[in-house]
Amino acid sequence: MLTLVLIQVGRSGLRSQEDSVSQAKFQKRQREMARAEKKKAKDARKQERVEAAAEADDEPTLDVDAGSVMAKLEQLHQDFSDDKIEFDEFEETKQELLSKLQV
Repeated sequence: MLTLVLIQVGRSGLRSQEDSVSQAKFQKRQREMARAEKKKAKDARKQERVEAAAEADDEPTLDVDAGSVMAKLEQLHQDFSDDKIEFDEFEETKQELLSKLQV
């Protein structure tokens, strides 16, 4: 009876089963390194967002009385209705007043 043995042949000649196992370990190590590198990049992006948010929080906010802003808006609408101001001035002033309100 004749037994057939399959041998994997590569560029460097015959390969043993041990070489195949080390190749699998190498590929796994490469995947793990790529995963770790991706995690580091993600952590760096997260840290940048946290720092940007902290800088935004450091900016002083003006404490404005909402009632006075609303009174000014009411007066602005009244002036526009009475044709005392033009539409462009109305819109510009309205946007300034609305930006002062904190939601």
